[in-house]
Amino acid sequence: MASGLPRALALAAVLAAGLYFVWLGPAAPPGFIRDEASVSYNAYTLSQNLHDQNGGLTPLYIKSFGDYKSPLFVYVLAGVFRITGPSKHVALATAGLVVFAAILVLGLLAWRLTRSRFVTVATVVLAALTPWLFELGRTAYDTVIEPLTIALVMLAAHWGYSSHRHWLVRAAPLGLALAALSYSYAAGRLLSPLWAAALVVFVSRDRLRWLLATWGVYVVAMIPLVVYAFVHSGALSARYQSTTFITGGMSRWTIVRDFWAHYVHDADLGHWVVSGDPKPYIHVHGAAQLFIATVALAAVGVVVVLVRRGDDPFWAFVIAALVLSPAPAALTVDRYYSLRLLPIPVLLTVLAIPALDLLRRDWAPRIALCGLALLVAAQYWQWLHNYNLNNGGRVTLFEAQVPPLLERGFSGGRTVYIDHDDVYAQTMALWYAVSHGLPAARVSILPDGGRPPKGSTAFGRFQTCDYPCTHFAEADTYWLARAH
Repeated sequence: MASGLPRALALAAVLAAGLYFVWLGPAAPPGFIRDEASVSYNAYTLSQNLHDQNGGLTPLYIKSFGDYKSPLFVYVLAGVFRITGPSKHVALATAGLVVFAAILVLGLLAWRLTRSRFVTVATVVLAALTPWLFELGRTAYDTVIEPLTIALVMLAAHWGYSSHRHWLVRAAPLGLALAALSYSYAAGRLLSPLWAAALVVFVSRDRLRWLLATWGVYVVAMIPLVVYAFVHSGALSARYQSTTFITGGMSRWTIVRDFWAHYVHDADLGHWVVSGDPKPYIHVHGAAQLFIATVALAAVGVVVVLVRRGDDPFWAFVIAALVLSPAPAALTVDRYYSLRLLPIPVLLTVLAIPALDLLRRDWAPRIALCGLALLVAAQYWQWLHNYNLNNGGRVTLFEAQVPPLLERGFSGGRTVYIDHDDVYAQTMALWYAVSHGLPAARVSILPDGGRPPKGSTAFGRFQTCDYPCTHFAEADTYWLARAH
């Protein structure tokens, strides 16, 4: 039965959450880091001629600084750039919309579970205010699409389990959603087979064909990834090899012990409530990345599920997915790396739905709900104060001083020359050119051993010129030089 929340008020609340989430405002990072520039420039080149920065035709994965970016967000952004043209603000707004789309899917799941407008709106607002998701939506990494694939897995699992449609029809969305998780981010390549295995909780005589078909769709959808990994040996495992804690000679006992220690650290919700990711790629350290209200609601939701819905396999799957979520991060040397742990805020929001449904029913729970709302508001303002206070510390990290440096380099109609192996400088210059309407010819990539004309402007990062030159401007680790 629908709640008493007026439909117009519910729509207004969801619209307000969406506008808040997409509006960049002062909460956006102060620059556009090289990974964002790489994702955006490759999206631009794909939007123009279906080739990436390195000339690959519709590549399954996009090579970037020796790593390989997952394709889903890059191709979404390419479609947007085809309409709007390349722009930093368009890239960031698209990222915000993608993350908010995940939140809307969570709202749709809440509606399917409760048929309550109040619970649906509360779920959307709670997720939109969660710093972990909000801050992610302020960046343009390939990772921003992973919460959407996670939410789609949950929605498809519930629909496939509860629907009376033909088992083949119900299998396709879940199998494709699980495969999409693999194509959304590197951590998803391990998470999706783990979650596919967790579907075993749905096994019953009536659902066996649906499950077998789901696994079949999933396997077929994973074939391109397997073929790509075979043809491009080491491409998809390079990131894992550079971040894993496992080294040659380690005993199995040591590996298991360290994995469990890492798992416990990363799954410590108390840490996320207090400070969050110490690396400022999406989070300003020192304030909550999760609200304690979200954690409390999820805990109540688990109790409600165990007491009232212990025989419901959907909730068993949600809990199993949450338990498995820290596994990819636990295999690495980085602790509290929030990009690898994105399932946590999404699944905690799903588990909060039964608690929100419970709290709307009687007067005493409603009073508790008001207290939780005040707690969310207080934590939000505390987080926002910390974010605005310390966001300026990310000026160097997000390379905010590089665009003014390039503006100086391109001034007067000059061409900027870059060494053939300086891929960081190339990407930053190429993205600056296309996003500011400059001809691509204004960025000249020198061949191996090549020298720019005398008196011309060179741009680079880290390495010095391979020819006589004089540096005349620097920003962070980037520089401009005059060729002799």
